[in-house]
Amino acid sequence: EIGLMTNAAGGVAPGMTGGISSGAGGGTGGAGTPTGNESVSLGTVTQTHEVRMPMLLSTFKPATGCTNASDFIVRCFVARLRSGITVVKHGRSRWCKSRLRVLHVHSDGRSLSWKPALGEPSSGKRPPKLDLTTCREVRHAWSPDPDNPMFTGTPILRQKCEAANAHKSFALIFPKRTVDITAVTADQCKVLMEGFSALCFRLHVAQKVA
Repeated sequence: EIGLMTNAAGGVAPGMTGGISSGAGGGTGGAGTPTGNESVSLGTVTQTHEVRMPMLLSTFKPATGCTNASDFIVRCFVARLRSGITVVKHGRSRWCKSRLRVLHVHSDGRSLSWKPALGEPSSGKRPPKLDLTTCREVRHAWSPDPDNPMFTGTPILRQKCEAANAHKSFALIFPKRTVDITAVTADQCKVLMEGFSALCFRLHVAQKVA
């Protein structure tokens, strides 16, 4: 896995330092002695054109601990989104149940939408097409809610996400709504938060340059 993630205590998750995991093929030697594996890891960083994100842009805030916006991460994530990623999406209405939905990005690489997963009932409504260049934040369910400093996550996550699933839940914050998601696994949640953080960051940067 590529990228930085924080654990519940706010520390860096094991094996996630420097944007490249220190597992097989990327370990480091003791006492600061370079090893062959370390050279491979450093070379990988160069090849993937690693781009570090500041924790807070004026227009976008990545998820806590997500600081890698390399071309490699963005390309891989967009490819996965184009093929569809199944998650539990929490509806905004109090009476709307949380349902399995397939997240996907349109051919423009910036418009996010979703559809019912196989076997799930359709709501009958056409899902919105959300422009990721307007996403203001990727927020984990345990991260503080700026609008309610005494709480974490979002109002919808606090209302609909079970406490046992909070560790694998997050939200995309848009100007007039949130998209509240519980991943199938904790690992999928990490991939999604890192991916959306990197993609949205690069879209915001590109928009400023344009």
